[in-house]
Amino acid sequence: MVQISQTEEDIKISIELNRLVTRKPDVVLLPQYLKFNNPPIFFERHLAQEIDEMASFCRIFKNEARIVLVKKEKGLWPEMFQKLDKEALMQKRLEIADLIVERNKKRDEKALERYDNKRRAEIEKEIKRETAMRDRLKQFQENSVREALVVDVRKEANAAPKPDVLQYPPSSSAACRLATPLMRPPMSSVRGSGRINVSFTTQHKRTTPKRESQATMEKAYAAAGGPNANVQSPMESLDE
Repeated sequence: MVQISQTEEDIKISIELNRLVTRKPDVVLLPQYLKFNNPPIFFERHLAQEIDEMASFCRIFKNEARIVLVKKEKGLWPEMFQKLDKEALMQKRLEIADLIVERNKKRDEKALERYDNKRRAEIEKEIKRETAMRDRLKQFQENSVREALVVDVRKEANAAPKPDVLQYPPSSSAACRLATPLMRPPMSSVRGSGRINVSFTTQHKRTTPKRESQATMEKAYAAAGGPNANVQSPMESLDE
């Protein structure tokens, strides 16, 4: 089922779809030609006047396809479609086929041109990127060489003899220290080897006092006539 309506600006065509559209339909919009092909649905018309094919469009919905044809000149058309006989229709179809082929050729050329422009832009971008990278590498090498030269110059400057430093007169304490000679004391002569003789004039004798705790007991024992009364007791011998 097809519904067609027009206004002063456009023509609206609604085509009912009896099944879900699973592939993209073949839609052709030319200044005076319209075709919608989505098997088993086929709709084709030759327009009475020209339309703006670039502004016209087709939208696919769930249950219908809606085509909007924008008129080049505003106004109501007394007749929207041409009435052609069979021979004229075949001739028109041949002309339309040639026109479609020519249009597709131009479209392919434009697509190829767009592809070439895009590819050229990508190549130019890559060249600019590589050039910038090469410049940065060159700059890095130059900076490295410059830094190496600076380091060499600093090393040479540090290795060079330093100029004479101004000599200030020493202070009094420093002068005294400088004036005082550092003298080591003379070493004594080494004593030779030999024997040392030692002699004592008097004999050294140490008297040990007797223990008073045993004196009374010894006297009582001797008075009693104990054996060996005249013999010194071990304690006396030990004390001596």
